[in-house]
Amino acid sequence: MNVNLGCGEKKYENCIGVDFRRTKATDVVHDLRKYPWPFEDGEFDNAIATDIVEHMIEVIPFLEECWRIIKPEGHLYIRTTYFMSEQSYWDPTHFHYFAPESFDYFDPETALGSRYGWYSDRKWKINRRAIDKNELVFDLQKRG
Repeated sequence: MNVNLGCGEKKYENCIGVDFRRTKATDVVHDLRKYPWPFEDGEFDNAIATDIVEHMIEVIPFLEECWRIIKPEGHLYIRTTYFMSEQSYWDPTHFHYFAPESFDYFDPETALGSRYGWYSDRKWKINRRAIDKNELVFDLQKRG
């Protein structure tokens, strides 16, 4: 089973939808800025976070909570606006702007992760980072 964080109107098969408001896709109503989330450690195979991480007041607790609820070796799939895009600045509820290297701080195999690894003890492996038009796409894999 997977979890779709900040699901909005997007419903995926074999996926629990979480959002702060009730929609057709929402299975669990929860404000993702409130920790801990109402899930067990390692409850999900993977997590999807489409257009949500830029809305988090603090990114590190969000990533740490994702790490907590994903099974060992599970994946966190992130899609967020690219800081080089005007779209990133349109929405007044965006708190953060991301670059392709933004999540390197959490992967000890990257230069930023080896230098600033103290940001979090919950580590990720960056399997993919890509620019898709005005958005960034990441595949982060949970490290043990």
